[in-house]
Amino acid sequence: MNKVLKYENLKDRFPRLQNGLLNSIQSEFLEIKKIKLQCDSYENACNHYPNLKNAYCVIYSPYIDKKDHDYEMFIFIDDQGEILEHISGRDMALYGMLEQVNELRINSEYEYK
Repeated sequence: MNKVLKYENLKDRFPRLQNGLLNSIQSEFLEIKKIKLQCDSYENACNHYPNLKNAYCVIYSPYIDKKDHDYEMFIFIDDQGEILEHISGRDMALYGMLEQVNELRINSEYEYK
């Protein structure tokens, strides 16, 4: 079976993204969102996690229930897809910190499946 990828340019946009993460995003098991760099929540997180100053996006599961937030894991990547930090939902919340990654193009075949 030929699977249609969600994003046409995910690998091109994030060339250093690990294959497991790449495949999980393409299959919608995980979600990728851009970080609002001017957000107070992000600035506060950078005070606790200095590596986040180079973060561009976060990868997470959109299927975790709010009651299970403590068991969630957030993967922060730079603008090339290199992993910078893994942070537990117990230690951080992403509310108000995220926006769409505008550079990613959704495959037209995917939109109509």
